[in-house]
Amino acid sequence: MILVSGATGNVGGELLRHLRAEGVAVRALTRDPARAALPADVDVDVVKGDFGSPQSLAKPFSGVDAVFLMRSGNETAVLEEAAAAGVRRVVLLSTLAVESRPESLIGRMHRDAEQAIEKSGLEWTFLRPGQFATNTRAWKAQLAVGDVVRTPFARVALPTIHPGDIATVAHVALTEDGHAGESYTLTGPEPITPVHQVETIGRAIGRTLRHEEITAESAEREMSAHMPAEIVAATLEFIGSPNEMETRVVPAVETVTGKPARTFAEWARDNADLFR
Repeated sequence: MILVSGATGNVGGELLRHLRAEGVAVRALTRDPARAALPADVDVDVVKGDFGSPQSLAKPFSGVDAVFLMRSGNETAVLEEAAAAGVRRVVLLSTLAVESRPESLIGRMHRDAEQAIEKSGLEWTFLRPGQFATNTRAWKAQLAVGDVVRTPFARVALPTIHPGDIATVAHVALTEDGHAGESYTLTGPEPITPVHQVETIGRAIGRTLRHEEITAESAEREMSAHMPAEIVAATLEFIGSPNEMETRVVPAVETVTGKPARTFAEWARDNADLFR
């Protein structure tokens, strides 16, 4: 049995599909099963539990061999419950920032989670993706009222990753031996700019779309309405002034899964209905 946390998210939902397609017994963890927006085409055991209340995890962890873990800030207590229940393997969705910006808030928080797992005595694998293709979902509102997408840093190219590829790597690490103690940096197959992302989405939905660049200051004002200031600053620095580690293409997806990482164009085609 595999327990998937973050099952309603971009990676967790894809992971549920992968595991169920192969007949793996899966349990989805959520704070509110009645309101969990799980993929409609996936039939899994949904259980109530909260990483903020480790005592609520005894039942979800019962009979579980491996866990797909999202950072919670409460890893030590969560892992104690997991170990007591007999869990032996943990795969953590971490971030490239652990390597590329270890001094940043995002990097520090995820490295703290990694260190707690390293000390737990459980078998572990860390997944460290860079920019997600799903970040472009934020453009849906703009496309609902016109054919223009406005973002900063129009010409900065990053090797954006299809969340389905992260899920595929997680699937392998959860179900196969040979990945214990590994930290996988995960990227897409090629760097792509916001300008090209907009054009690519346009082709996928049959519309002629256009990108307009806005200033970093304008983006900061918009993002600060719903994000902490330090996260806003770190995000803008990442997408505006990426370092060499954040722009390089890493072949880990193909190395682990045997299949090449999917392009942004493939993600756009897979998710065209999001923008129509």
